[in-house]
Amino acid sequence: MYQFLIFDLDDTLLDFKQGELEGLRKVLTQAGIADVDLPVALATYEKINRRLWQAYEEQTIDKATIHATRFNELFKALGQPDYDGQAIEKRFRQALNQNNYLVPYAKELLADLQRQGYTLIAGTNGETQTQELRLSNTGLGVYFDQVFISDQLGAAKPAPSFFDAIFKANPSMTKKNTVMIGDGLASDIRGAQQYDLDAIWVNLNGHLQRPANLAVKAQVNDLPSLASLLAK
Repeated sequence: MYQFLIFDLDDTLLDFKQGELEGLRKVLTQAGIADVDLPVALATYEKINRRLWQAYEEQTIDKATIHATRFNELFKALGQPDYDGQAIEKRFRQALNQNNYLVPYAKELLADLQRQGYTLIAGTNGETQTQELRLSNTGLGVYFDQVFISDQLGAAKPAPSFFDAIFKANPSMTKKNTVMIGDGLASDIRGAQQYDLDAIWVNLNGHLQRPANLAVKAQVNDLPSLASLLAK
């Protein structure tokens, strides 16, 4: 029986993709780029951003490199190389800080799990200011007993040191009474597997395929299904 639930945030409980879309629309409009097809721009940005964050999780680049390069790469790919990518990065960060979109049923899920007596832990990669603001603004922060953010820890999932910090803070936590819950195959699921933890994969809408070398205890395609799975 699980007692400790470690939750990823982005695209598990917080609708990060919707926030990215709105943020990207905002900064492109502010930059006066009216002739860019927004879905194409978002898809291009996601490809660049995913590659850079994967490199960060593999510890081959630092976070500053992500912020310094992703918009320069985006504008180059969109045929707009003359824009100041770092200036737009700053505006984009400000927009993301105000991303308060939730995955459907997120608040109800956490409230239900809290009532059942689970210890709820947020374990997320990302920027400290961004994640703390969004937890506060959405009201999700009140449900978590603890919050661990890669920016503060100096380690990102899937690194074992990320999970070491959580276990160090919880003497009664074991690898049998704890489960990692998240959408990220390369971060949440791989990190849990490497740490010998059970993992529940939140594959919203079922649009991704899990590699055969990554094992999960269960897969859910929406949060009500997760609530049913964890009901005591």
